[in-house]
Amino acid sequence: MSMLEDVVRIAGRQPYRVYRGIGLRVLAQACSIAPFFLAWLGLQWVLAGSAGSAEWWGLGLALGACLIGQLLFSHFGQMDCFIGAYDLMMSYRAALTDHLRLVPLGFFHQRRIGELAATLTDDVKRVEDVFTHLIAEVIAGISVPLIFCLLLVWVDWRLTLSLLVTLPLGWALYQGCMGYLLREGTRQSGRLQMASGLLVEFVSGIRTLRLFHRCDGMLARLEETFASIRRGSLGIEAWGGGGVQLLRLMIEMGLVSLLLMAAWLFVEQSLDVATWLLFVLVSYKIIDALLEVAAYLTQLRMMSQSSARLSALMAEPILAETTEVAVPEDSTLRFEQVSFGYAREPVVQGIDFTVPAGSVTAIVGPSGSGKSTLLHLLGRFYDPQQGQITLGGVDLKALGTDALYQQVGFVFQDVQLFDGSVLDNVRIGRPEASVEAVRAACREAHCEAFIEQLEQGYDTPLGEGGLRLSGGERQRLSIARMLLKAPRIVLLDEATASVDPCAQADIQQALSRLAEGRTVVMIAHRLRTVEYADQILVLDQGRIVERGNHRQLLELGGLYRRLWDEQDAQAMPLAPLIPGLPGEQP
Repeated sequence: MSMLEDVVRIAGRQPYRVYRGIGLRVLAQACSIAPFFLAWLGLQWVLAGSAGSAEWWGLGLALGACLIGQLLFSHFGQMDCFIGAYDLMMSYRAALTDHLRLVPLGFFHQRRIGELAATLTDDVKRVEDVFTHLIAEVIAGISVPLIFCLLLVWVDWRLTLSLLVTLPLGWALYQGCMGYLLREGTRQSGRLQMASGLLVEFVSGIRTLRLFHRCDGMLARLEETFASIRRGSLGIEAWGGGGVQLLRLMIEMGLVSLLLMAAWLFVEQSLDVATWLLFVLVSYKIIDALLEVAAYLTQLRMMSQSSARLSALMAEPILAETTEVAVPEDSTLRFEQVSFGYAREPVVQGIDFTVPAGSVTAIVGPSGSGKSTLLHLLGRFYDPQQGQITLGGVDLKALGTDALYQQVGFVFQDVQLFDGSVLDNVRIGRPEASVEAVRAACREAHCEAFIEQLEQGYDTPLGEGGLRLSGGERQRLSIARMLLKAPRIVLLDEATASVDPCAQADIQQALSRLAEGRTVVMIAHRLRTVEYADQILVLDQGRIVERGNHRQLLELGGLYRRLWDEQDAQAMPLAPLIPGLPGEQP
């Protein structure tokens, strides 16, 4: 029932049609049971010789009504269960996807895409199967022995008790096996999710793995994961089947008890033939129903783990949003004693700096010093655990993500393109833009030359992830997307790190155009690309240890100078990432 409550709570609607369908299914079961008791009543009349034509006509009409009722109730009950469950699950899926839309973007950095995809597909499908099939079957299955037993108690309580006397012991043994089954099922679900994540990683990275002759290592990990899944499946089947078999044994022992009780009653001459015949016919119906319910309950308990994972996903905290969006005065960014960490491990501490409107600020430092975390905090991938970040004097929390993303544009090292045309991908930030506006943005981003070489030009499908384009071409398209969106603030995360030197020149010119008149915050590992930034912040172990322009930091002779000398000794000359900006030195 807790699973039903969770799904109803998340979906935000009551499955009244499912309830009606279950009720109709129970009525159908009642109609399937009634003929046994009508036959028993008719046999009693025959043995007593007390029935007239009216009674037999009534009995025949009752049997016909049971047959028609069973057909109608079963048909419409099944239909209501299916349609009601699908309506409920449509709201459930919508609630899940809407919740994911509201969680911090940093959540997706912490999860394997394959595992998350498995949760949203396989687990949701299992929950759907519960409502379309299992719940109705379980309730209808329970209703059969319950109705039978209530009527049988009225007929002969002694035979009824003897039939059910071994059921409590069987149920206790079954429950003991289910405890192990559920624990192992939880571990098995983790293995399946890991396998999904590894498969996505293997397929998406197969080119790199083959080029570096590392397929064998990944395949070995997959084979070991599949082997652990096989071992776990065998254990689950053995214990799950074992629990059902123990329950079956105890239930069938009830037949032995029934026979012994009937023999004793016959000796005592307190049992008539009609009653004994009724119990012989009905006992198998009760046993079959109980065994079906046991099998269904096993599946239901396993599927409840899928519901638990989805409920945990829904429990992920969302970003606090405001209904009254404040208006920033300008595009000045301000960090005020900001601290943040993952899983209680501090990453950045006591960060305090200002990025004036229209200026360029570069963040540099050793790997793992917290550079990307600062950019993620600016984009509200996470909220600071201490301190605040403001835009134009307004806390980002008070601004809201929709308003924030209207003013902020990101150019990441890893470009995300979608399986649409060039026009579709560039228009993501401004769907209403005209074709001419898209073309103008692509010209400014130096994309026009390679777009015109595509077979359908701007209407060419780019394929999944834009794999038809080179890394430099994808990067320039992402810059065109930002130019079309025209944000007031641009965040750059090592935008030229993964491209060849020839493409780098075009990207640098495109970035220079993008940065004109805008507030820019960029991360760079190659210091020559930030030589002309208005301000350079040097991070080390999550703290700002130096700040100033290029000349000031060199004269300081600290960490920046050491990094500069190391790179200068081994790197080829590189042009500034955004040449010609204010602050450029002769």
